[in-house]
Parts: sequence; C-alpha cells; structure tokens
Amino acid sequence: MNKQGPGKIDWTDYTWNPISGCKHGCPYCYVAAMDRRFGSDIMTPKFHRNRLPLPMKKKQPAKIFVGSSGDMWGDWVPSEWISDVLDVCEVMAPQHTYQFLTKNPHRYGQFSLPKNGWYGTTVDGTDRTKNNIEDLQIATNGHCKLTRFISFEPLQKPVKPDLAGISWVIIGADSTRGADKPPIVWADEIIFRAREVGAAVWIKDNYHHPVVVKEWP
Repeated sequence: MNKQGPGKIDWTDYTWNPISGCKHGCPYCYVAAMDRRFGSDIMTPKFHRNRLPLPMKKKQPAKIFVGSSGDMWGDWVPSEWISDVLDVCEVMAPQHTYQFLTKNPHRYGQFSLPKNGWYGTTVDGTDRTKNNIEDLQIATNGHCKLTRFISFEPLQKPVKPDLAGISWVIIGADSTRGADKPPIVWADEIIFRAREVGAAVWIKDNYHHPVVVKEWP
C-alpha cells in the first residue's frame, strides 16, 4: 500500500491495488499516460493476490482507496477477484474504511457490499459518465446505510447533478499538462446541490478554487 497525503490523493490515507488495469480508455487517464511513456503494461487487468494481506498489516484504522491504478469493478474483471478483495475488507481487515471508485457503478449491485466501504462513481460531465449517478443510486438502493460519493474529477463540462442519497462529493480538475482548468462556477453549482442534500464537499487543490473546502462525510 502507498501512503497518501498533501500533493498526492489527499482524501485518503493509503492506496491499495490488489486489482489493477483498466479498459475504459479515458483520454485524460494518468495511468494510461504512464503506460505509454514507460511501456510498463499497467493497463492490462491483473489480479495481484500477493497484495491481499497488506491491509491486515495496518492495525491502526485508516481510509484505504482501493483501485487507484485501475477499475476493479469493470465488466472485464472476474467476479472471483472482486469477491476475494471484498472478503479481505469485511472479514480479514475490518478495522479500515475502504473507498471504492468506479466508472461502472451498476456492478456494485452484483455483490454483497461490506458496510465499512464507501462506494463512489466518477462523473466528468461527458456522455461517457452521464448515467453514473443514477446507476450508483440504483445499484446500492438496497443498502440504506452505505456511504455513497461522487468524484467530479476531472470535470470536463458543467453538470447539474441529482445528488439524492449522496453523502460526499469530490471536485477536481484535469491534471494533464496543458489541460484547461474548469471555471469556478462549475464547482459552485455542484457545491450548491451538495448543500441542498447535506452532502460533504472536498475540493481538490488542482481545481484552484478560491475557497478551501475539505469535508468528510
């Protein structure tokens, strides 16, 4: 697991990648950029069984972002891989809070979700993610006490999201070199809608919003 903090992924304590790789093909993906640069085959889906015990070694409760270098909920990922990861989260190392994030949220509905998980989806404002909030709401509908969150990063276009049942929103920009920075008003619209439903807000530093907002659900 990799320690996080300021200058990294500041909304989590550690990243953990027992399943890596992705086939979404998003043009702004920083992992894909690393893959092209170093020819490291990072994007090919892999199951790293040797990484499963890592959360058990951390006795102090922590927030752990599962899948920073891939999408473990992609349709290409075997169900057995996901079940093995969830078993660690729920049974083997239940002292932690696990933060899951996917562009394929409908797949949450195919599993028994651990209560110590936070379940999120990405919305970038483009057609590729336009149904993700609704898919998240539907897939987790039978789990009334789960923490659901939306990562609006990288925000590519303005959105007016329905945040019913959402506990937390993350707002961030495209960190790719030379990428345009989204207008402040795009973030303000999301913040307004989050306040309407009582959702916490976390604004990434890369958005360069004039107000520092870093709240936990």
